[in-house]
Amino acid sequence: MSTPGSDFVAALSALARAGADFVVVGVGGINFYAQDPSEAVATLDLDVLLRPDPAVLRAAVAALHGLSFTFAAGGEPFVDLDDDEALAAVVRRRATLTARDAHGTQIDLMLTITGARYAELEADAVAFRLGDVTVRVGRLERLLRAKEAAGRAKDREFLRAFRARLEKDRTQR
Repeated sequence: MSTPGSDFVAALSALARAGADFVVVGVGGINFYAQDPSEAVATLDLDVLLRPDPAVLRAAVAALHGLSFTFAAGGEPFVDLDDDEALAAVVRRRATLTARDAHGTQIDLMLTITGARYAELEADAVAFRLGDVTVRVGRLERLLRAKEAAGRAKDREFLRAFRARLEKDRTQR
């Protein structure tokens, strides 16, 4: 049986093996810093920030397509997986491709995030071993700042809960 966690691991492993330049961001990235699984925050998707380059997007799409993921952009099916012009247009527009598999696993292939650039996140990303591959994850402080910069209600709530948990951990020491 497949679980979201195992599907996320399979997807990240496939992206790493394909040589797609990426940094894990969002709550999924923040979860890499959890001291134990009980500290991880449940998330329905995994945000992957790609180096904004059509060749990188092509490698990422091919890797996930190989795991039977399907793709959408702006809520519409994206089927031009081998079309260099379509992939270049996605990169130019800094659009997000959403990849989903039959189990409901969702990977957001992002080309931009609020509050940080790929080069900044990649420059000091932290390497984590994931089975037989290494994945790069945005530095925790940068990921939290990006959440603050996004300013969405769900990000504000996440940050409130995250800070409360940190404070609780401090007082229990």
